[in-house]
This record gives sequence, structure tokens and C-alpha cells, in this order.
Amino acid sequence: MLWRLVSSLAGIALVVSLQGCSDESLGVANINNPDREKTLGSPAEVEGLASAQFGAIIMATIGDIARLQTSMAVMSFENAATGLANNGMPRGAIPRQVIDNSRGNAYAPEGFNDFQFLSFVARNSADVLQRAKEEGFSLGTGRDGDLIRLKAFAHFTAGVALGYLSAVYDSAGVPRETDGPSDVPPLEGYMDVNAYALAQLDSALAYATQPGMTALPTGWLTGPGGPTVSPARFAEIIRSFRARMRVSVARDPDERAAVDWGAVIADATAGIKSDFEIMLNPGADWDYEWLATTLHFRDTNWHQMTPYIIGMADVSGAFDRWLETPRDQRTGFLIITPDLRFPQGSTRAEQNADRGGQGVPTGGKYFRNREPSLDNITPAWANSQYDHYRFRALADAGRNGPLPFFTKAENDMLAAEGYIRQGNIAAAAALIDITRTKNGLPALSGVVTSATDPVPGGDQCVPRVPSKTGPTSCGTIMEAMKWEKRMETAFTTYGVWFFDGRGWGDLPVGTALEFPLPHQEADARNVPIYNLGGVGGARSAAGSTYGYGDGNR
Repeated sequence: MLWRLVSSLAGIALVVSLQGCSDESLGVANINNPDREKTLGSPAEVEGLASAQFGAIIMATIGDIARLQTSMAVMSFENAATGLANNGMPRGAIPRQVIDNSRGNAYAPEGFNDFQFLSFVARNSADVLQRAKEEGFSLGTGRDGDLIRLKAFAHFTAGVALGYLSAVYDSAGVPRETDGPSDVPPLEGYMDVNAYALAQLDSALAYATQPGMTALPTGWLTGPGGPTVSPARFAEIIRSFRARMRVSVARDPDERAAVDWGAVIADATAGIKSDFEIMLNPGADWDYEWLATTLHFRDTNWHQMTPYIIGMADVSGAFDRWLETPRDQRTGFLIITPDLRFPQGSTRAEQNADRGGQGVPTGGKYFRNREPSLDNITPAWANSQYDHYRFRALADAGRNGPLPFFTKAENDMLAAEGYIRQGNIAAAAALIDITRTKNGLPALSGVVTSATDPVPGGDQCVPRVPSKTGPTSCGTIMEAMKWEKRMETAFTTYGVWFFDGRGWGDLPVGTALEFPLPHQEADARNVPIYNLGGVGGARSAAGSTYGYGDGNR
């Protein structure tokens, strides 16, 4: 629980951060008035604090159900929850409503927790760097590479924490290693926060590539029981995260287009060569609580896959008929698709059988077609016959085991998107085909030669993409890239469908493009409280690539 022991809350204006948590329940001194000198007193304590910060990022983002991940999932169609008032999931309703940021709003903890704990990581990392860079500071191990490792890792965790803050919130304070114990960093806009985050990742990479840096011990980056991480592997991970953070900050298609795609390509191509996995262990505070069998796998009130996205796999025409039906009169339908991530069969019974039975993992498929008796009987656009079941085995193991927090496919699609935007269609196609052909879809390479060519397959093409008002048609290479990224990242990591959806312009009309500064932080800083999003509201999606949320679509 060291990540909860904040080395310095000064520098972040959080005066009500842990109301309701007594000192006795935490078993520590009052963290609203921490003994900073004691926390950072010895080299071992400095290193211990630093080593806990990536685990803190996991807990700040996906580790607990009371996080914004549940809101972002339903807002981007990564999840659909009907008739449920929990954890911000009503924010997936259409038409979209404002993000209520008033004092005492129903989802105040979710709105604040990510901000609070990511800010803790940024502050802790800055404090570690301040101590680690003091003249004469030594870890006492006799290995210069250990101190290089400490600095590299602290810059990395600061960059990732601030990168996520910039992707989620419209503003945040940015702790710096030059700050004193009582300094309160001013609020900065998301682009400035992101720029500083990228600079921190620059510094992390510079240290990680210095000769002699020692490997990251087990538990620092990969979780309890995870492997050590060599300097070369760490450098790859830094570059992949730098590509992710550079892209994720964009709020709309214009900002997405303005990303430095050359830098993204350079980082992604030098990034991870295999999935970056973390070893979940809830007992050690490395968790992904949403994957609990009582949450994601409980029933259709908590989770199912709306056809708005997965319907693009259908080649039977049923998705077109579904889109033509008034939005609140829609019902689930059978998706017939050559995509092998979906159950195969021309009847529901055949698809039910193509998964190894109900209540168990899907035998390599990402989705199941559930038995009809398990359907939610309320007809609506959120309903389908399909659930995401890729990680059922991990849930059954009590969330003890590896989770791909950054898939190689995501890394490849970051580069592929850059290549498409630069007009290098062949390079993009080669990357997209890695997962596309593995899952039964025809190769793009040698067939798609321009950004406007349709994907191959004729009337059996995937994805079939809706126009704003009309029927579906075969998607372009950009849509093929988006399809692979969505399929391969679903429920793997924090916010990726939401960050991508807004940057691509795919979110439904009225969807908030970011979350406001939490009212708790606004009160502490004595600045006004405000809401964002909603149809016609501030900082909301004005339109959707697919026409979603507009009129009856």
C-alpha cells in the first residue's frame, strides 16, 4: 500500500482527498499532513516509493470499479449496460447527457479518484527525482546503474500519470521536481500537461538508454511475480507509451490530424515487439476489478456488446436492418461474420455451441453468443446477443495472472494510422494484416493501394461501415485499422476506445470529449465548478462519423 502514502500532497490542492478514511483504517499517519522528510529520508525509502508508482497507476486507472474507466467504456461502446445506475454507466445513454460535476453528484468518487491518484503519482515521482538528483545522493549499492534506473523509472511514471491526466481531464496541476514542499502548481490545459508528460518520457528514455542501467526488478513494472525488465525492453515500453500518450490527448479529428505522426511512427516501430503484460494480483493491489465474475461476467445489466460497433462484422444484412429500426425499438440479432474472433454458425444454437459451453472461456474467441435465457428482455439499442469473453479465464482465476495492458496490436495500429495519414498505404496494410488475416479476414496487402479503396471481400467484407444516414458499405483501410485496434484492445487497458473514438470523430453526438476538473479540486483551488458534454453542451461531440446519436440513428 506504499503508493497510498503520498510523499507530498503540497503542490496539489487536494484538501478533502480522503474524507471518510480514518488514520486508523489506513494504519498510517495522517496523509493530509505527511512527514515528507521521513518518507524520503533514506535512499531505500526513496527507491521503495519510486518502485510502487506504476502499480499506483494501475490502481488509479483500472484497479478499482470506482474509476472513470466504466464511464469511458459505455461512452465509446466498448461496453453497454442497461438499467444500471452504477459507476457512471448511465453516461452511455443516448441522447447523451452532461457530465454532472456538481457537489454530491452520483459519480463524484469516480470523477475524482482517477484525478487524485494520478496526481499523487506525479507528485511522488517528482519528489523522487528531486532527491535522486541531489548532489552526492547514492543508493549505496555500489552500482551506478541502479541510480540511472531509479531516475528513468521516476520520469516514466511521471510521464504516464500526467499523460493519462491530459487524456482524461481538461486541466490539471503539473508537479515538477523543482517544486518545494508547499508549492501548489497552477492548473494547466490538457495540451500543456501532455507536452510535459511527453518531456518526462523523453527523459525516461534518455536515462534508460544510458550504458550500465540495471534491469527493473520484478514488481516495479510488471506486477508481483512478473518478470524483470531489461533496459532494452524498458526502452521499448517507454517508446510505446510515448506514442500512446501523443495520440490519446487529441479531442477531435482536427487535433488527431495535427498529431506529430512521424514521431508516433518512430516510437511505435521502435516500441514493444510483444504484448506488455502485467501480472494481476488483487491481494497485492495489482487489480482490474471490472473483470470480476460479479461485474463484467455477471449479467447483461452490467455488460453486453452493443451492435453499434461489433455490428460492423455482420455480412448478412442484419446490421443494416437494425440501423433502419427506430433506436429504442431495436433488438439483438445474429451476427454472421467471417471474423474468427466471433462465434461461427448460421443459427444462434450453432453459435452458442461454438465456444466450449456457457459460463466458460471461449476457446480463443473474443466474444460469445449467450444462451437466449440469459438475454435482457428489454428491447433497446444497447441489447445484443454478444458478450466480450476473452478474459473469462482470468476472471475465473480471481484475477490472478497476466493481462495485456499494452498489446502489440495497439502499438502496430498506432504506426499504421500514422502511415495511412502519411499516404504509405502498403506499410499500413502490412501491419493491419498481422491480426486481420490471423482472424480469417482477407489480406489488404497488394489489394488496397489507396486510402479510398474498399477492403476486400465483396459482400462478405469486414468491417461494413455505416454512413451517417444510409446503409453500410465496405470500409476503407482507415476503418480496417480502427476495426483491428478495437477488437484487439477491448477491455485490455484504460480508456483506449474513448480516446480513439473522440479523435476519430466516431462518438455519438453530445458525448463529452473530456471530463471537467473535479469539483473537489475546484473547491480546493477556489475556482468555479462546471459541467461538460451533452447535446449542444460545452466540449461535446458535434457529429459522428457514423451518424450515431443524431436524430434516430
